Amino acid sequence: MYSLELESKALQNGKQSIEPLSMAEYTVGFCSRCQSQMKSLAYFFADDCWLVAASCPGCNTPNLLQYDRDWNWIKDMPLTLARRATRVSELPREQLEAVFTPAEIRDMLACEEGRPYVRQNLYRARAKFELFEEKFRFKIEL
Repeated sequence: MYSLELESKALQNGKQSIEPLSMAEYTVGFCSRCQSQMKSLAYFFADDCWLVAASCPGCNTPNLLQYDRDWNWIKDMPLTLARRATRVSELPREQLEAVFTPAEIRDMLACEEGRPYVRQNLYRARAKFELFEEKFRFKIEL
C-alpha cells in the first residue's frame, strides 16, 4: 500500500521513498465515489511508469493513479495520506489508546526513551502501525 507524506509529498511504499518530480495541481480524472474531478497532489516516475497522487475535493478520497510511459491509464490504487513520521510521545494519548493496548503504549514509550521494554508488545504494536496511520494520518517512528 502506498502512502503520501503530506508535508514533503514523498511517496512511501514500505521502506522505499520516492520524491515528487512535480507538485503541480491539475484535474486528472473523476472520483469513482462521487464523480467529482480529482486534483493532482504530486507526480512520480517509478518502475517505468508514471504515478500521480490525487485527491477528490468532493469526498476527500485519495488515490494513486498509474500510467504507462505514454500516459495511458493503467489502474487506480488506494493511497493513504500521512503526516510526517512522529514520535509516540508527541501523539495524543486518546489516539494511541484507540489502537494500542496499555502494555503496547507503555513499551513503545520505553523503547523511544531507551528504557527496557517487552519485545513482544513492541512486535504487536508494530503490526498495528499501518492501521494507526490510516485512522489518524500519523506515521509512527520508533
